[in-house]
Amino acid sequence: MAIGFTFPLNASEPIEDHSAEPVLISQITDWQPYGSEEAQFSAQFPSEPETRTRSVAIAGLSTDWTIFRVQDDTGFYAVAYTDLTPEAIELGANAAIDSIENTLAEEFNWSALNGRGRPIEVDGYPTREIIGTQNNQLSVLRLILADQRLYAVMSTSDSLENVGEFVSSFAIEPWQPYVSEDGGFSVSLPMAPDEETEITPWTGKEFNWTVIESRSFTAPNDSYAVAYTDVSADDLQGGEDALLEQLGSNLVERLQPQAVIESGREISLDGHPGRSFVATTEDGQIVGVNFYLVGQRLYGVGARADDVVNISQFLDSFEIR
Repeated sequence: MAIGFTFPLNASEPIEDHSAEPVLISQITDWQPYGSEEAQFSAQFPSEPETRTRSVAIAGLSTDWTIFRVQDDTGFYAVAYTDLTPEAIELGANAAIDSIENTLAEEFNWSALNGRGRPIEVDGYPTREIIGTQNNQLSVLRLILADQRLYAVMSTSDSLENVGEFVSSFAIEPWQPYVSEDGGFSVSLPMAPDEETEITPWTGKEFNWTVIESRSFTAPNDSYAVAYTDVSADDLQGGEDALLEQLGSNLVERLQPQAVIESGREISLDGHPGRSFVATTEDGQIVGVNFYLVGQRLYGVGARADDVVNISQFLDSFEIR
């Protein structure tokens, strides 16, 4: 039983043995890139993959998987993914991977070459890699946990080049677009956000902010948030610049950062004025916040994380609708 037909496909499906047939390296040049916007991944397949679904248990909890697979005369190539339930997420990254790894290991009848579940990273995400052999073919399975999404990348072939091409071509883009109809904006987030109301004092009055905040499963101390509130004509009597600068001063006062890198640099979004603030915290994280004034609506777009690329990606993804 080859790896591609134990999970997440039906074990009853036969697999053809092509171990005696030579595979030409030049065949790799005919492979085509495939990307799924919904699944948030890309990979090189030898042909257009077919799509299937199947339910598999993780820690006793049923999860629905979507599978993209190709089987041809060079081997088997598949990517499967599922979005973990809150119960599975509570297990933590390692426990979630351990659970599905153990489920698969019980079904495998090929010999592991490098031990069960060698820990590696793919695109910075925790990964377990299992390598084995079956019918003189090389089998590779990678389990990759990207925030709340779990990927399984599987390949079986008698060509090391084909397996390597497929596995190494897999790339993740797990951030999902989020649209707020009430807020009138869109932004990319690593996980589904929570919404709350926050009240902040400002020059003798209070602003009621609606706050949309997302966390990262693999970096729980990171935060990505958009806040918005509507201001009155009286609030704008001192001018747009004065309002934005005062907001920035209040932000710096509340953060009490270790260092301020950027304090109120003028920016704009679709012609609307804004200010940019960048600082570092005592625990070494980076904070980036952009304020925008769109008519009489104020937006605060802010991130706190260790990864400057994630912060930049988040801030750049914000759009007014």
